[in-house]
Amino acid sequence: MGRPQIFAEEQVIDKAMKTFWSKGYEGVSTKDLIIAMGLSNGSFFNSFGNKRTIYLKSLQRYNAVYITALEDMLTMEMPFKPKVKNVLMEVVKDGPDGKQNEGCFFFNTSLEAGIDDDEILLLASQIHKRIENSFLAAVNMAIKNGEISKTTDSLQLAQYLYNVLNGLRVLLIQAPSKQAAQNIITSTLAFLPA
Repeated sequence: MGRPQIFAEEQVIDKAMKTFWSKGYEGVSTKDLIIAMGLSNGSFFNSFGNKRTIYLKSLQRYNAVYITALEDMLTMEMPFKPKVKNVLMEVVKDGPDGKQNEGCFFFNTSLEAGIDDDEILLLASQIHKRIENSFLAAVNMAIKNGEISKTTDSLQLAQYLYNVLNGLRVLLIQAPSKQAAQNIITSTLAFLPA
C-alpha cells in the first residue's frame, strides 16, 4: 500500500494550472511542474502519473472555477450592457499572481498546436460550447427583458460577443495596451443593438 497523499490536490492543481497558463503545455516540463507544485518526484508521479494528466486536471479545474464564474456573470439578473462590459473588463485584468495579462488558460489551450489529445480537445470543445451558450443565455435574457429587439439573431450576437472576448485576449497577449482594449470595449457596447 502506498503512502497517503499529504497535499491538498486543488492547491497543487492550481499551481500547475498557473504554470501551464504562463508557459503553455509544450513550454512546461515535468520538472517545472514538480517544482511549481512543491511535490517530490514520487508524489507527482504516484498522484498524477504524467504531465498530460495534470494538464487535463488543470483544464477541468479551470472549467469548474473560471468558466463557472463567467457563466454566473453572464446569467445573473443585471442590465445587458453593464453585464457585457463587466465580462469584457475581466479580460483586461492582469493574469494570475498579478502578472501582466497572459491570456486565458482555456483560450491558450485552444491555440496550443502541441496538444493532440482527444480527451483534452473534447473538454476544450465542451468549454467552448459552454461559453457560447452562456453568451446566448445573456442575449436571450436581454431580449426577454426588452433591452434588445426581438428581431435580433441571438445566436449571431452571442457568437459576436464571444469573438470580441477572444479578440481582446489575443490583443492583450500580443500588445498589452489596456487603452486599446478599453476602446474596443467602448465600441462594442456602442454597437450593441437596442
